[in-house]
Amino acid sequence: MSLRYFSRSQLGVILLLGAALLVLYAWRAHVLFAPSPPPPGIMSLTFVEVTGPVAHPGVYSFPQPPTLLEALERAGGPVISVPANPTVATGSRIELGPKGLPRIGRMSGAQLLTLGLPLDLNRATAEDLAAVPEIGPALANRIVDYRQAHGPFEKIDELEEKVLGFGPKNLEKLKSYLVIGSQEQYLE
Repeated sequence: MSLRYFSRSQLGVILLLGAALLVLYAWRAHVLFAPSPPPPGIMSLTFVEVTGPVAHPGVYSFPQPPTLLEALERAGGPVISVPANPTVATGSRIELGPKGLPRIGRMSGAQLLTLGLPLDLNRATAEDLAAVPEIGPALANRIVDYRQAHGPFEKIDELEEKVLGFGPKNLEKLKSYLVIGSQEQYLE
């Protein structure tokens, strides 16, 4: 049995196709090329979840932070009278109780991450932190245990120094998912 030999032009075509496949892989895996930025205006949207006895419960986006009544109106909620009509921060969850009284809290960690919003390292629960890529339930529990024993973190880099299981590589990957405090606090 003899092996087939390729001509120079055939080898050139094979090498060209191989190089094209490598470039395509690098582009898809963001190895050589950074992902393209989101369209203008997407990052400045305010996301608010409305639940309870409303016509259309769900997550709504607003061009700027809405008031409590604006968010309820968008979800088809009942018209209520409130002593104050506070502005609701992005990532907030408005829940109407059985008596129609609103309670403002925060969305779950998985919802925040799905919307591209970071988690506050000092306020996230173990379940919220477990939703972050590179953090599983065990590591999330270690973070919460450390926080309860020693108080809040001052910077994200402290995870590497103070919580077992963090190295510089995975800490760098986590920085886009976590923040310390936020300018916009949830009303509770």
